[in-house]
Amino acid sequence: MSPSDVTPSATTSHRPATTPARLRAPSPPAEPPTGSLPILASLAPVVGSVALFAITGSPVTLVFAALGPLIAVAGYIDARWTRRRRGRRARAAYDAAAQELEQDIARAHVEEREELRALHPAGRLLGVIDGPDRARWRVPEARRTLVCVGRGETRSAVRVDAGADDDRWEWAARLSEAPVVVEAVEGIGIVGGKVFARAVARSILLQLARQLPPQAAQFSGEPAAPDDRTWAFLEDLPHRAVSDPADPMPGGRPAEPTLVSVVERWEAVGSAAGRSGGRPPTGGVLVALSDTVELIPTRCRHLLVLDTDGQTVLADGTGASTSVPVSPTLLAEAEAEHVVEALTAAALTTGESPTLSSLPTDVAFAQVHPVRGRRPSVGSDWRPDALRVAVGTGVEGVQLLDLGADGPHALVGGTTGSGKSELLITWITALAAQCSPQELSLLLVDCKGGASFQAVETLPHVVGMVTDLEPGAADRVVSSLRAELRHRERVLAGHGARHLLDPVLLPEHRPARLVVVVDEFQALLDASPHLHQVFADLAARGRSLGLHLILCSQRPAAVAADAILANCTLRLSLRVTSRPDSAAILGVPDAAAIPAGTPGRCIVWNGDRRLVFQSAVTTSDDILAVRERWRDAPAPRRPWLDPLPARLALSAVSAIEAGRAGGSESTGVDCLPGEGIVFGLADLPEEQAQRPAVWCPEHDGSLLVLGTGRSGRTTLLDTLEVGARDRFRVERVGQDAEQAWDTVMALSDPLRPTERTLLLVDDVESLLATAGDEHGAALRDALLGLLRDGGRRGISVVLVASRLGGVVHRFSAQLSSTLVLRLADRQDHLVAGAPASCFDPRRPAGRAHWQDSEVQIALAPPSQASPSSAPGVHRWRPSPQRATVIVTRATGAVRAMLQRSTGTERRVRLIEPAAQLFPSAPLAGVAGVESDVLEDDAAIVVLVDPETWLSGRLVVGRDLPPSTAGADLVVHGCSAADFRQVTRSRELPPLLGYASGRAWWWRAGQEAMRVDLLGS
Repeated sequence: MSPSDVTPSATTSHRPATTPARLRAPSPPAEPPTGSLPILASLAPVVGSVALFAITGSPVTLVFAALGPLIAVAGYIDARWTRRRRGRRARAAYDAAAQELEQDIARAHVEEREELRALHPAGRLLGVIDGPDRARWRVPEARRTLVCVGRGETRSAVRVDAGADDDRWEWAARLSEAPVVVEAVEGIGIVGGKVFARAVARSILLQLARQLPPQAAQFSGEPAAPDDRTWAFLEDLPHRAVSDPADPMPGGRPAEPTLVSVVERWEAVGSAAGRSGGRPPTGGVLVALSDTVELIPTRCRHLLVLDTDGQTVLADGTGASTSVPVSPTLLAEAEAEHVVEALTAAALTTGESPTLSSLPTDVAFAQVHPVRGRRPSVGSDWRPDALRVAVGTGVEGVQLLDLGADGPHALVGGTTGSGKSELLITWITALAAQCSPQELSLLLVDCKGGASFQAVETLPHVVGMVTDLEPGAADRVVSSLRAELRHRERVLAGHGARHLLDPVLLPEHRPARLVVVVDEFQALLDASPHLHQVFADLAARGRSLGLHLILCSQRPAAVAADAILANCTLRLSLRVTSRPDSAAILGVPDAAAIPAGTPGRCIVWNGDRRLVFQSAVTTSDDILAVRERWRDAPAPRRPWLDPLPARLALSAVSAIEAGRAGGSESTGVDCLPGEGIVFGLADLPEEQAQRPAVWCPEHDGSLLVLGTGRSGRTTLLDTLEVGARDRFRVERVGQDAEQAWDTVMALSDPLRPTERTLLLVDDVESLLATAGDEHGAALRDALLGLLRDGGRRGISVVLVASRLGGVVHRFSAQLSSTLVLRLADRQDHLVAGAPASCFDPRRPAGRAHWQDSEVQIALAPPSQASPSSAPGVHRWRPSPQRATVIVTRATGAVRAMLQRSTGTERRVRLIEPAAQLFPSAPLAGVAGVESDVLEDDAAIVVLVDPETWLSGRLVVGRDLPPSTAGADLVVHGCSAADFRQVTRSRELPPLLGYASGRAWWWRAGQEAMRVDLLGS
């Protein structure tokens, strides 16, 4: 019998219990009644007209006889037109309603077809498996064994209410290109060639594997020959093996699993012909394959037959219904293996695989990686698989992670509480237990304040641990890593090696593998977004240079750049909160299904396969055992240095500078020996070094120091003063405005002899504010002149200010170098030219940014202040050789001073024009100052206020004695403008401080001089 001899039969449609869509069909328009000519109505006027003619004899009455037929014909024609018009309208309305109904039916068919395809996605099984498959193993029990054998025409749930004789809408009850679904428990026979039959059977079997939970089904395959591996993929399914005990039912009886069997009966290999056996047991599924219908077991009701003309039909073996043409769903061997892998991985992660029953929830580190005895400190063999270590227990035994073979870099994801930190500690401890410190170095970056890696910080392999509590530490680490890459490149190039394990590179010359572990990688990139590019460069060049990255974050794929992810081929994911996060790390959403109560449960993907394991827990005893194992091993080379100290003695930095050849290794640019001034220690992570910070005035120019109070400004000036004392004449000015004025004005004198001088100006903003408007402007212009032209005269200037703004901004154009200490405002820090990464309002005092480096200012030993070259203050005393006019607004204070002065007795004749005229007796008891004045001489002192002196009312010879015509002037308690008016000169007098006795002394033809009038 050929396949075409099978009795055609239709399969029963299986669909969800949803309410069918009911639509109402429009009624067809009724045919309008046929109209007739009104004979009687047309004859009545004729009879009436003849009767009138007989009575009246008037021929005019005969005209009315023609009106009857005329009206009747007109009425007939009008009625016919009306019927036709109404018929056309009714047919148009019916056609519109019918067209709308057709569209409604088409939409209902589309929705129904999509619903059926969603319930039975056989044709797109691969897409469903690789995507978020919410229906996997969640299909209701009544529909678990319904499978789609192909696409064809089935009965539709759409119902159209129409008349009994209206067969126009019969097509609505048929659904084309819909999944043809059969009940697999009733048995399925596939008749055709081997390739065709096996492809259809694979689709049916894997549909059942997706719908039946692993604990509720068993799969077995019976190939045509013993050595045939066609159905070997069924052994990899996560469903229980036939011999596994079933889970007990609520009543205590063991639950009967659904047995899914596939058998082959090929006539070509001599199988017994004919149908055999009865109906399959309850819940059992049988899929039989053969090249002839006679070899299909009778328990298979549904027969999928490939006809001789290439058409495939689904027939009912009982002959109870007609056949259905179908387009069968096929699945290739490679596609089937992909589906099996996806189902297996999903079962492992969700805990539904029977193989997970042997996976423990708590694994000790000693169980997977025992540490036995102490290893020798030398003689390491540098094995290529040295980075292959055990970190936990998986379904296949001890779980190994290999950064060398599966890396070179790893990406670890997991939500809070999933066990990320514990996994990293176990991994770090395992690496340290296997490799010596000469083979492996560990650099730990902890963005959780140091809590993650505190336990393993003491391992001898750890060359440094950086936390987010250290400002700028991230940039420092990255710069050090880049320098380490350059160092390794030089080592490889120097020995002609291509990579770290090249045989030409001897073990004693080979740098240790460097593993950088970053916990909470997202926090690091959020704080320093520019590190994306840096880590991408490290990831791209790390393999051949022996640098490996382990990046850990809650959502690593959401923050890491594609260039980083492309090189992180070893992926690990603990439990995550969303399916997209899992898919971004592993390519599948399975990590989102890891139970929350199993911390340490992890899925690893090395690009080839995905495995589930339980991470081991590392104790302090395990870490202590690893430390003891390498107790005698030499310390590894550190790729970075410790951070700068918070306190640093100048003598220690000077010793470093003295040990370098000519100072060429310092941070100064082109500094010759003896030129520069050492003031601190500079951190150069990009060169893996720390060197003295040197300011060379000849090359660096004048220096601007910016910093808030207590940031180390005064300390820097002390250090510069001590360092420059032997080679420079140091002038230091600060809060003493008078001394600052005298010093700056003296240095700005163009006639001053050239001398190598260092001017240190502390708190220039306060100094200029204290000086007032006129003196402040003059002092500012003098400083600008020194900054502009002082270099040619051997004068170097250091200005200290609190921020780069206001008057300091005018100085900045003439300042070649800037040193930035701690500033209170981030904007001021950026305006000063310092990078944002080193801003921290909590920076220690003395920490500065100088020439693209971090510098710690050194503390100079206590020393005496350098003597100032300023003229200082002269003490004024009255002289009998020359009268003195004191112009003051504080006449009472000056009078009292003259009366209480002590020392050598002098006679003073005090004249106050506003109070008295020429007292007859001079005042006694007033002290003089000149030693050459005779005892009997009396010094004449005129005490007057500025208004009286300038009023012109005082006349020499009348109000004043003749000797006052050429008297000296002492201006006290007045402004510079008052001084100019009193002296009638354009000279700006020296700056006066806030001391109460300060005054200007002036004599015609001489410069004004600052004096102490009250003897303070």
